[in-house]
Amino acid sequence: MKKILKKADEMEMAINMKAARFAFCFLEIAIMGYCIAEKIIIGEFPTPLFIFGILGMVIFNGIKLYETRRMTEMVDEDEE
Repeated sequence: MKKILKKADEMEMAINMKAARFAFCFLEIAIMGYCIAEKIIIGEFPTPLFIFGILGMVIFNGIKLYETRRMTEMVDEDEE
Protein backbone atom coordinates (compact mmCIF):
# COMPACT_ATOMS: atom_id res chain seq x y z
CA MET A 1 0.00 0.00 0.00
CA LYS A 2 2.81 2.41 0.85
CA LYS A 3 4.49 1.85 -2.53
CA ILE A 4 1.31 2.88 -4.36
CA LEU A 5 1.01 6.04 -2.26
CA LYS A 6 4.64 6.90 -2.88
CA LYS A 7 4.21 6.62 -6.64
CA ALA A 8 1.05 8.74 -6.49
CA ASP A 9 2.86 11.39 -4.46
CA GLU A 10 5.78 11.43 -6.89
CA MET A 11 3.40 11.69 -9.83
CA GLU A 12 1.47 14.51 -8.17
CA MET A 13 4.73 16.36 -7.49
CA ALA A 14 5.77 15.94 -11.12
CA ILE A 15 2.41 17.26 -12.32
CA ASN A 16 2.61 20.24 -9.95
CA MET A 17 6.15 21.06 -11.08
CA LYS A 18 5.14 20.88 -14.73
CA ALA A 19 2.16 23.15 -14.09
CA ALA A 20 4.37 25.61 -12.19
CA ARG A 21 6.91 25.69 -15.04
CA PHE A 22 4.21 26.36 -17.64
CA ALA A 23 2.61 29.07 -15.48
CA PHE A 24 5.98 30.70 -14.91
CA CYS A 25 6.81 30.62 -18.62
CA PHE A 26 3.45 32.15 -19.45
CA LEU A 27 3.99 34.97 -16.97
CA GLU A 28 7.49 35.67 -18.30
CA ILE A 29 6.25 35.76 -21.89
CA ALA A 30 3.36 38.02 -20.85
CA ILE A 31 5.75 40.42 -19.07
CA MET A 32 8.09 40.57 -22.06
CA GLY A 33 5.14 41.02 -24.44
CA TYR A 34 3.80 43.84 -22.30
CA CYS A 35 7.21 45.55 -22.27
CA ILE A 36 7.45 45.36 -26.06
CA ALA A 37 3.86 46.57 -26.55
CA GLU A 38 4.45 49.44 -24.11
CA LYS A 39 7.54 50.49 -26.09
CA ILE A 40 5.67 50.34 -29.41
CA ILE A 41 2.45 52.03 -28.26
CA ILE A 42 3.71 54.68 -25.81
CA GLY A 43 7.34 54.82 -26.80
CA GLU A 44 8.50 54.28 -23.24
CA PHE A 45 10.13 51.06 -22.08
CA PRO A 46 8.99 49.86 -18.61
CA THR A 47 12.47 49.14 -17.24
CA PRO A 48 11.48 48.09 -13.67
CA LEU A 49 8.99 45.52 -14.97
CA PHE A 50 11.56 44.20 -17.44
CA ILE A 51 14.17 43.89 -14.66
CA PHE A 52 11.70 41.99 -12.45
CA GLY A 53 11.00 39.63 -15.36
CA ILE A 54 14.70 39.00 -15.91
CA LEU A 55 15.31 38.49 -12.17
CA GLY A 56 12.43 36.00 -12.05
CA MET A 57 14.01 33.98 -14.86
CA VAL A 58 17.44 34.07 -13.22
CA ILE A 59 16.07 32.95 -9.83
CA PHE A 60 13.94 30.18 -11.34
CA ASN A 61 16.72 28.79 -13.52
CA GLY A 62 19.32 29.18 -10.74
CA ILE A 63 17.24 27.18 -8.28
CA LYS A 64 16.45 24.56 -10.91
CA LEU A 65 20.15 24.19 -11.80
CA TYR A 66 21.20 24.02 -8.13
CA GLU A 67 18.58 21.40 -7.24
CA THR A 68 19.36 19.32 -10.35
CA ARG A 69 23.06 19.25 -9.48
CA ARG A 70 22.32 18.44 -5.85
CA MET A 71 20.04 15.56 -6.83
CA THR A 72 22.52 14.11 -9.34
CA GLU A 73 25.28 14.28 -6.71
CA MET A 74 23.02 12.37 -4.30
CA VAL A 75 22.36 9.71 -6.94
CA ASP A 76 26.09 9.42 -7.71
CA GLU A 77 26.84 8.94 -4.00
CA ASP A 78 24.19 6.22 -3.72
CA GLU A 79 25.66 4.32 -6.69
CA GLU A 80 29.12 4.19 -5.12
